[in-house]
Amino acid sequence: MASLKSLQPRTRRVNRSDLRQEQSAVLRMAKGKTVVVVAARGKADEKFILDKQYFEELVSGLRSAIETLEITADRKLYARLLKAAEFVEEDARRGKLHSFEDVFAEN
Repeated sequence: MASLKSLQPRTRRVNRSDLRQEQSAVLRMAKGKTVVVVAARGKADEKFILDKQYFEELVSGLRSAIETLEITADRKLYARLLKAAEFVEEDARRGKLHSFEDVFAEN
């Protein structure tokens, strides 16, 4: 999962009239993690234009956070996961685990 800092956007502000007059140029500004903030004069109502890939990263991060919260909120499940982690760590220390490469290497 991406770190919180890596998801922080850069913003570019434009007003609605700029968007209407220079639509292609304004839309090109919304590339990568650059978010275009479109504001109307004298109104607090703002809209955001952002790159699809960046939007999908944000949604993916939100889904991961929700799943993590759901797991940690389920006390029984979380306790079982912690117990299983103890066994895995012990097996790793004893050298009882195989690497991903060893298990899935083609002969």
